[in-house]
Amino acid sequence: MHEGTVAAREAILLAHPYPKEAAYAPRVLSLICTDAFQQLNMDVEVRLYPPLRGSLEADAGNIDGEVGRAHAYGDTHPHLIRVNESLVSFRVAAFAIIPGLKISGWDSLKGTAYRVQYRSGYATFKTRLEQVLPASQISSVVDSQTGLQNVALGRTDIFVDLEEYGQLQLARLQNRYSHVYNAGLVQDTPVYIYLHQRHAALVPRLTEILSKMKSSGAISRHIAKALDEDRGTVP
Repeated sequence: MHEGTVAAREAILLAHPYPKEAAYAPRVLSLICTDAFQQLNMDVEVRLYPPLRGSLEADAGNIDGEVGRAHAYGDTHPHLIRVNESLVSFRVAAFAIIPGLKISGWDSLKGTAYRVQYRSGYATFKTRLEQVLPASQISSVVDSQTGLQNVALGRTDIFVDLEEYGQLQLARLQNRYSHVYNAGLVQDTPVYIYLHQRHAALVPRLTEILSKMKSSGAISRHIAKALDEDRGTVP
């Protein structure tokens, strides 16, 4: 190839399903993905899509894939290929005001009379709650602030959300919700990159790159950077 005719770097577009108001998840995924794809001499954009739309667009091949989906996600999305090295693990916490309550796993809620809310848009939360509680005890809210407020005011017993988001809101609203606390984790989920099958050749290379990024401490540094930025938004 002659000078001046070098092809532009290939650009990859990945959907992430995390809500707009929560900065940490999309930021840490974007930092990790940018680093990983740069090592392939490729550019990447991690862009917000509503969870269902992201699935549909990726399945159809209209975008290059998704980021931040769980290991089992690929079981129902045959056109997508999982990069088998996880990016990070997202922790799902149960927030409550009930004295002494300790939660460990979704099954901790089974057979209880607790009213549980979750943040809408997370099909996994809804599915897992429906496996352990009757529908009459389950409801959803649009954001973390509303969920924690409902717990604080006794409108519900437990609010389930990604731990980082709930903790961020508690820090922001500590004076009003000081009696709300993190009662434990219901889930600790590693998340992955999924690429449309047309990018199958990239999967083993990305797997190796991500593994090396973990062992070198690069991913830990990206996590720390994203958390520091997110904490910086707290008044």
